[in-house]
Amino acid sequence: MNKKPGLLFAVALFAIIILATSFHMDFGGNPPLELRSGVNPENVLYVCPVTSSVWETMSQSLHYLDRYASVFFAFIGIVLTFSWGWAIYQNLLKDKFSEDAYKNPWALTKAFFWLIIIFTILIATPNRFRTVGIRDNHGKVDYSWVLCDNTSEGAQAVSYKRVVSR
Repeated sequence: MNKKPGLLFAVALFAIIILATSFHMDFGGNPPLELRSGVNPENVLYVCPVTSSVWETMSQSLHYLDRYASVFFAFIGIVLTFSWGWAIYQNLLKDKFSEDAYKNPWALTKAFFWLIIIFTILIATPNRFRTVGIRDNHGKVDYSWVLCDNTSEGAQAVSYKRVVSR
């Protein structure tokens, strides 16, 4: 019997959300964007303006801390490795298994795991991976666009040559 139904529900819900977004399941039903005559659909990418939200603002703010967070997580990982090694060493010295030696490394492991999960959720919004720039005629790039489907609200067709990845 499962002792943590909330965790199982969260994992199942997370899997459903990933699958639904991966297969572009949309319950909105917007009509597809019509292209001008003479435009080859293979030369077009669809972009939508970035809608500002709390999560998007937070993700962009934390984006500047990426490098420092990587160094911090690497440091914690090294400390975690040494704490597990020290616990194993203590058990080998005593030549018997002592559960108490593993309490602190296990607590640190759980805290480190959840810290990584929370930071990843805060920084890795879907817009972070699909943000693109549109180059104008003067070469200036505007990064306030995301790739979207032709059925998305506010979608615009842009030549693939003008779209720049971040």
